[in-house]
Amino acid sequence: MLNQNAGKVNNCGVEAEITGYVGRGWRLHANYSFLHMQRPVTGAPEHKLYAGVQYAAGRWDVSTGVQYIHGLYTSTSPVVQQHFVLWNVRARVQVLRWLSLWIRGENLLAQRYEINAGYPMPLATAIGGIEIVF
Repeated sequence: MLNQNAGKVNNCGVEAEITGYVGRGWRLHANYSFLHMQRPVTGAPEHKLYAGVQYAAGRWDVSTGVQYIHGLYTSTSPVVQQHFVLWNVRARVQVLRWLSLWIRGENLLAQRYEINAGYPMPLATAIGGIEIVF
């Protein structure tokens, strides 16, 4: 694979986003984008849809979301497209004013996909950490 400038690109699309607060501490979020490409561009999906929910109360903040990708060009020569669904979860707790703990799970459905041909993305992963603020 040779990385090079894509040349002249004249694409157009539309995006929509909505966020709503439902009850105390609950937030719903969704967005959609459609990209019409005269010439396909690597790493650009034709359709991207996301829906998520977040709950925050007291010291806790938990969120989850599902993202659907359709028509992601992983290569333009030859033309290769992928479609997949990603599910992510994240949680955070404020232990002290200056200390919080967090954990995040990504691609929990263990989807096999690539953004660029030949470079597979990880299957289900989990990571956690400690945040200290002075």
